[in-house]
Amino acid sequence: MKRKSSLFFKILNKLNEEGVLEDIVLIGSWCHYFYRVYFSNSFEIPLLRTLDVDFLIPNPPKIHKKVNVPEILETLDFVPSHNYLTGYTKYVHPELELEFLIAELGRGKGDEPYKIPQLNINAQGLRFLNLLQLHTLKIEDENITVTVPEPAAYVLHKFIIQERRLNEEKQKRDLLSAKEIGEFLLRNKKQQKKIKDIFNSLPGKWQKTILRNIKNNSELIYDFLLNKKV
Repeated sequence: MKRKSSLFFKILNKLNEEGVLEDIVLIGSWCHYFYRVYFSNSFEIPLLRTLDVDFLIPNPPKIHKKVNVPEILETLDFVPSHNYLTGYTKYVHPELELEFLIAELGRGKGDEPYKIPQLNINAQGLRFLNLLQLHTLKIEDENITVTVPEPAAYVLHKFIIQERRLNEEKQKRDLLSAKEIGEFLLRNKKQQKKIKDIFNSLPGKWQKTILRNIKNNSELIYDFLLNKKV
C-alpha cells in the first residue's frame, strides 16, 4: 500500500531521523494505517485519519537520546499551544494537532503534566494507557519502523475508555472501529490468543467495563471473551 506524502508522514520521518521515533508509541486512529500494512493491506481495517496525532511516552520514560522535539515540530510549522492552567503544551498546525501522552500510574499527578526533559516536552497523564504500553508491536513501512499497540490491546483499550469519551461523535467512531478491528482479529487464531491473554491479564474491574461496553456493540467479541463459541 503506497502512502501519501502527507504532514503526518513528514512528522514520522523527522522524528525517525532524530532518533525519537524508536522511543515512543503511536496511538490513536493513525495506527490503522500501520495495522493495514501489518495485515497485508487488508481493507477490512478501517482507515480513520483524524486531525489528532497522539504519541505515548512510556512510563517510566526510556529516552535514549536528548532531542529538542519542539524545534523539530517548528520546522514543520507546528505552533505550541500552552494551557496556562495545567501547564500542558500541545502542538498545533492548520492540518493536525499533535499531543504527547503518558500512562497515569498510582495516585497520578492530577492535571499537572509530566515533564520529559530529554525531549524538551511535557506529556498529559491519562488512565488506562499502561494497557497500550505493555503490549506493543513494531511495524516497518517504507524504511521507517513505528511502534504501535498490539491490535488486540488497541481494541480492548477502546472499549475501556468508551464511557469517558465526552464527544458523542468520537465515541461512536471509536466503538465502530474497535468492533470492526476486533471482529477481524477473531478470524486469526494467533490474534484470538492475544485478545484472550491480554483480557485475562487485566484487573477484574477493567474486564467488567470492557464486557459492559462490548455487549451492545459486538456480540461476536462478547461471546468470545465469555468463552462461548466464535
